[in-house]
Amino acid sequence: MSGARAGLLVLIGLALVVGSMSVFTVDEREKAVMLRLGEIVRADFEPGLHFKVPFVNSVRKFDGRILTLDAPPERYLTSEKKNVI
Repeated sequence: MSGARAGLLVLIGLALVVGSMSVFTVDEREKAVMLRLGEIVRADFEPGLHFKVPFVNSVRKFDGRILTLDAPPERYLTSEKKNVI
């Protein structure tokens, strides 16, 4: 009886691990791409909870916000000693 109980606990633990590996979330500020063995399968995920096949599919997440850097213009000299703005 204890062997069957231990086997059942191992199966439940394995199911929990595989279940947690098959769920992923996409935040509102993120973009996600699903890869199947290195090739893009899907790239249009809405924010929220999604599922994937563990060990076959992988998900890469990227920041979806537009990042800008406004720097003041600087002067540079060319090899002819002319200013370039």
